[in-house]
Amino acid sequence: MRKYFTFIFIAGSGFLSAGCMATQQDTDTLKLQLKALNNTIAQIQNNQADLAAKLDEISQSQAVSNENLAQLDTQISNLSAKLDDMSASMRSRTAPRAAAAANQAAMLPSDVFNDAKALLDKGAFEEAATGFKLYISKYPTSEQVEQAYIYMGDAYTGYGQITKAALAYATLLQKFPKSKLTATARLKYAQSIIPLDKLKEAKQYLASIAQDFPSAHEVAQAQEVLATLP
Repeated sequence: MRKYFTFIFIAGSGFLSAGCMATQQDTDTLKLQLKALNNTIAQIQNNQADLAAKLDEISQSQAVSNENLAQLDTQISNLSAKLDDMSASMRSRTAPRAAAAANQAAMLPSDVFNDAKALLDKGAFEEAATGFKLYISKYPTSEQVEQAYIYMGDAYTGYGQITKAALAYATLLQKFPKSKLTATARLKYAQSIIPLDKLKEAKQYLASIAQDFPSAHEVAQAQEVLATLP
């Protein structure tokens, strides 16, 4: 009977020992599996972090691209507006000129002359000078071109352009030496160069009027001017 219990005890002890060995093995296996699982989870987390960083980088890059596109759109819009402004400005400048050119082409020489003379009579000297200059350039062989030089000089004198006035009278004397307006041109030329300190030349022209045109009404005025000169 004792032997029987002894056998049972030994057998039980062996069974328990075997059970303990199996449990330790399972535990070690589970630990290894858990460690491997943790490593896998850590790797996944690292991959997720890298992926998130790349997504952020892509988002930032896209934001920069969107900002650049917005700036480009703004620049294009501004450039288009400037081009529109330039086009409108060019149209506003060229349209009146084109209309004026068409009107001038439709006008007769006498119309241009008479309009300039009307401006001279009412004291619009600068506009009158421009009108006579236009008449002379467009109709250099017209019948009234000699008178236009006289009036252009008068218009320049009217708003203080003495040198231009003297040039207008001198041009008439040079281009039309046999003009019926020579005496008038000499008188006016002499008067225009006196403020320019050309007294000697002015005296010569004034004296020549009485010598070459003794019956001209400009003689008396020329002598009056001569009397005032030193």
